[in-house]
Amino acid sequence: MAASEGKISYASLSNLEKESKFTYVDDFDDTAWSAPEGNNSEALNQKVSYPFPVDSEDFMDGGYDSGEDQYTPAPRNGPPEVNMKNVLSGIFAILTGRNKDHPGLNSLPQLPSSNVSFLGSAKNGETVLHSSVYIPSAPPLLEQNAFNYNAYKEVLEAEPPEWLPDSSTTVCMQCNAPFTALTRGRHHCRFCGGIFCRVCSKGRCLLPAKFRERNPQRVCDTCYDRLDPLQGVFINTISNAAQVAKHDVMDWTCSRGWLNLPIGLSMEHEIYKSSNTLRSYCQVSRLKPEMSIPAAVLKGARGLAILTVVKAGVLLGYKLGTGLVVARRSDGSWSAPSAILSVGLGWGAQVGGELMDFIIVLHDTKAVKTFCSRMHFSLGAGCSAAAGPIGRVVEADMRAGEKGSGMCYTYSCSKGAFVGVSLEGNIVATRMDTNLRFYGDPYLTTADILLGTVDRPKAAEPLYAALRDLYSKLRC
Repeated sequence: MAASEGKISYASLSNLEKESKFTYVDDFDDTAWSAPEGNNSEALNQKVSYPFPVDSEDFMDGGYDSGEDQYTPAPRNGPPEVNMKNVLSGIFAILTGRNKDHPGLNSLPQLPSSNVSFLGSAKNGETVLHSSVYIPSAPPLLEQNAFNYNAYKEVLEAEPPEWLPDSSTTVCMQCNAPFTALTRGRHHCRFCGGIFCRVCSKGRCLLPAKFRERNPQRVCDTCYDRLDPLQGVFINTISNAAQVAKHDVMDWTCSRGWLNLPIGLSMEHEIYKSSNTLRSYCQVSRLKPEMSIPAAVLKGARGLAILTVVKAGVLLGYKLGTGLVVARRSDGSWSAPSAILSVGLGWGAQVGGELMDFIIVLHDTKAVKTFCSRMHFSLGAGCSAAAGPIGRVVEADMRAGEKGSGMCYTYSCSKGAFVGVSLEGNIVATRMDTNLRFYGDPYLTTADILLGTVDRPKAAEPLYAALRDLYSKLRC
């Protein structure tokens, strides 16, 4: 095997056998070794040599000890003596960073490295994965000529089972534990129809097309092992994210387009609400440009969080609402959406009630990473005024979560009868169950969604169309 410039050539395997100095020894052969004629020990040493390092601890523990073998030990520096002085000086070097410039570190032998890199640099200086990492190299599993199609054909073409009655068994069909009312209830496996306890049916998977189920369903452990290799196929074909958006009319002919509800029960509903919010904002900014978000703020946004929140109270105001967040990728496109929930309190000189459509501008990557947290807090101050169908709310708040902290600017259109100036505190949480029902992937995290490793779902096309309309007006 030849190595040059960090690349390995496999075409020289035949030459390796000729140039090798070692003879293959079959340790599994039960036949006795044939001693060479004349019992010449020098000939034996020339034919068989062991490429083990003499100073290897594993080799010495095996009991091999021969003082007759001639070898030249490789010169090397032994480990430093362990004493209190060396330990204290080593800790001091680590704390002060002086160990990075140790002269002995640069003299260590370097392994040959490959010149293949999966990392690249974006225009803003951030390090990103190369686009080829996301391109699947295997053929689609659902095609007849695809790899391993026959192995999974039985699962792909499975029919919905007939569920067993609850009275069929009094124990779990896997662990044989008796059922109880509170601690070990009955659960049907959606794939095989058997009855199992909660412990033996924890997994949730997307089911084949004939089941006509787009949400992940509870299955037993055995069926989970059968369905898990096919989840990538089902996510791209059966999940809610892969479907075409059905509700995309937002004008006066559709009653749901008149008013956004504060609570959305599904990601599809959140996509519709956010698209309707962006459309309404475009109308308001066209009629009253002085009340719109500054173009420079929108152009520099690294992400947008769009929510519909209801607020009511006197002196102490309560807020509740849901929405979604999208991030700007390095190439200028938008990421897949992630569902969020907002709960908050406000204290100040305020009275009334209002329904607000928020647009939170995330002006840097730190703010986007804040929304990648499972839960984060925000604290800010703002003023609100609403009288009838049109009102305005402007806030600036600081947000902090487990993934980081950042500054955000909040703009909104509100409806109702409300006036006040208050100090606002909010808790924003990622709706993991909503993301699971929409994408169908239980291993998907919010960072995967917002930082661009997830393809843009087909069901979110109305949202991307509204974003294109919003930013097209900025270019005019």
